[in-house]
Amino acid sequence: MKKTFIIRAFLLNITLLMLVIIYNYININTLDYKITNNYEKIIPITRHFHHRYLNAEYENYKIGNYPISGTSNSGVIILKDGTYPKILNDLNDTYNKIIEVLPKDYVKSLSITMPNAQYVLPFDSVKYDINHNQLDEIIKNENINSSFDTFRDDDITIKKHDKESVNNQSIILPIYIKRFIEAVFIVDIDISNIDRYVANYNNEMMTHHEVEKNDGLLTQKIEIPYTKDNNKFVYIGLCFFGVLICALKIYIVIECIYQTFNRVFLFFYQRIMYDSMTHCLRRNVFDMKEKTLNSRSVILFDIDHFKFINDNFGHAVGDKVIIAAGKMLQQQAKKHHLYFRWGGEESFLALFLSLSLSLSLSLSLSLSLSLSYLKPISKLC
Repeated sequence: MKKTFIIRAFLLNITLLMLVIIYNYININTLDYKITNNYEKIIPITRHFHHRYLNAEYENYKIGNYPISGTSNSGVIILKDGTYPKILNDLNDTYNKIIEVLPKDYVKSLSITMPNAQYVLPFDSVKYDINHNQLDEIIKNENINSSFDTFRDDDITIKKHDKESVNNQSIILPIYIKRFIEAVFIVDIDISNIDRYVANYNNEMMTHHEVEKNDGLLTQKIEIPYTKDNNKFVYIGLCFFGVLICALKIYIVIECIYQTFNRVFLFFYQRIMYDSMTHCLRRNVFDMKEKTLNSRSVILFDIDHFKFINDNFGHAVGDKVIIAAGKMLQQQAKKHHLYFRWGGEESFLALFLSLSLSLSLSLSLSLSLSLSYLKPISKLC
């Protein structure tokens, strides 16, 4: 029994582990789609801001910092008197649309940088101390074309930056007017938003994925849309510890169900198939068992002088004799030997594979039965 349990547990755990790994690996493709699809939702919002900028009205500003009340903590930093686009409301609308796709905590900032001005959200006049060359520095650092001859669809890029010990991804949109760059719109996103995608997907699909540093065993390489640097790929692999725990939990549930079902089955099986006193098979089971054997023979016997035992020693002693006879039969039982309580109280039937087996065992059965029912009688005398 213990050996059978160990073998069953080993094979079932290995099977469950393989199934959990296959299930997780198949679902990586869906996770890939969810990650790229979320980026695809952000990019159109950013592109739409380009059109709103081109259609914006202009207003006069003097040098200074202008926090704008009634907006999502946005403001304008002006380095030179002049007219500038009136787009703070558009900036706030863009921000509100982005946080519908991403949690608010993951959207670090939105900014529009021009040669002599910068629109920022959230606004911090000390933090955003810009200079006249800031636009040129962005163009140089981000390798942005300052002009173009034909319409291009690859103007948006996503790059990774480390700012204040936080890994950020910057969505960079150059704004061109009459083929020349006039401003750059940048959305800074906390790169841990990918971890959020993975965590949410794990909770939704009961998977065990995790972000890894590089490619490895059973790892999916996901390409982030619009990225053009060395950080364009994200590696999603399996958390093997989580997979093991999941397989173990499933095994425990299956084992509990199996043990419960097995005990219930045995409980009813014993009462349907076996006599409660002798633990031999019932007579009505004989036809079913007899048909399953190709070559068979039987011995039909009873306990001699059983009435004498009941009359002189009582039915309690007679029951002990029957129980002793049933116990002896169980001890004699082999793999293909079947014993039945046949009729009345003291009759039994033994079913064997062949006649030779029945002849060889008949003498030992007769002797053992005689000794078995004499023992309880001798104790009373």
